[in-house]
Amino acid sequence: MTVTAVSAAPPSARDPGCDGGDASGGGHAWTLPAEWYASEEIFRRERATIFTRNWMLFSWSAKIPNPGDYVRGTVAGYSVFAIRGDDGKVRAFHNVCRHRGAEMVGEESGHCGKLLVCPYHSWGYDRAGLLQRARDFGGSQTFDPAGWGLHPVDAEEWRGFVFLKIERGGETLREWLGAIDAMAADYPLEDQHYFMSKDRDVAVDWKTYGDNYLECYHCQTMHPGLCASMDIDRYRVDVHAEEKFFHLHAPAREGGLTRGLYFYRFPVLMLNLYDWGSSIATVEPIGPGKIRHINWYFFTDVSPEKAEANRQSAEWSAQIVSEDIDIILGVQRNLEAGIYTRGPISPKYEHGVLAFQTMVREALADPAPETHRVAAE
Repeated sequence: MTVTAVSAAPPSARDPGCDGGDASGGGHAWTLPAEWYASEEIFRRERATIFTRNWMLFSWSAKIPNPGDYVRGTVAGYSVFAIRGDDGKVRAFHNVCRHRGAEMVGEESGHCGKLLVCPYHSWGYDRAGLLQRARDFGGSQTFDPAGWGLHPVDAEEWRGFVFLKIERGGETLREWLGAIDAMAADYPLEDQHYFMSKDRDVAVDWKTYGDNYLECYHCQTMHPGLCASMDIDRYRVDVHAEEKFFHLHAPAREGGLTRGLYFYRFPVLMLNLYDWGSSIATVEPIGPGKIRHINWYFFTDVSPEKAEANRQSAEWSAQIVSEDIDIILGVQRNLEAGIYTRGPISPKYEHGVLAFQTMVREALADPAPETHRVAAE
């Protein structure tokens, strides 16, 4: 279902005369409380009910092309790694040895032999995560290879990208992507090659970033380059509430970019797709009020002759992100200062923000289980 305007919101979002709002009411929909953007307790709940339960972008497939290739990272605050198995399948595991809890891999990426060997006491696991060796352990005990295997994380590939999910089971990756999968089908992602990354740690909350991304009310003020390329007066944010994604679009101006497809999939996946390349981004929530913004740039033609043009294209995109970060750093500081408590949401321009914040509210209303299925039972 596609919704391009929101006329109703949960009672918690429609509170005339709420703290910091217009005391006369007026039927406004209201933003999330400011304290939610810096609260340790809210972040703990988000980690349990949002970040462990959703598929999270982790790497690209070409980074681990061969059996034994691995890449390490963080998902929902957990240290994890993905490895390509002997059967060509990508699997993922918590970066934790079952013996004494040492980290199995320390490098960001690399290659292991037939056994992945713990650097602490040399326990060895095969590329499917099964225990194969408890070196010189002594005694009469034996260890079942499957029962003492590495703790698994769900892993799937989609069109050259690797996604992980901490809480196991539930929706497949394609089910989670929903209509995005079909809408993006004719964009040549498999023919595009990694060109560069632009990653940065930023003192803003993941919700502050999402709020900004999902409205163009600020575009004419903040993004002159974007406005020169696209017809911002015709910019739209279509909300697919049931599938929890947003389709952002506006026609290109004459001489602007070719056709493009722009998605934000809740909670933190951003896909900007073109025939000639793509900007793939996500946000890694580090804590309340802290994120790592991760942006990868891919192009169909990565020949030396195109290097400068590709670099300029990526830098143009990165500049728009920088313009956003410059303003929302101040927003975050004010959210934490205690003067601003919440504000009204524009029904003309900010229905995407309201939908995003409703998704946050709904997720936090769903109690987290006491223990997640982070390992095979």
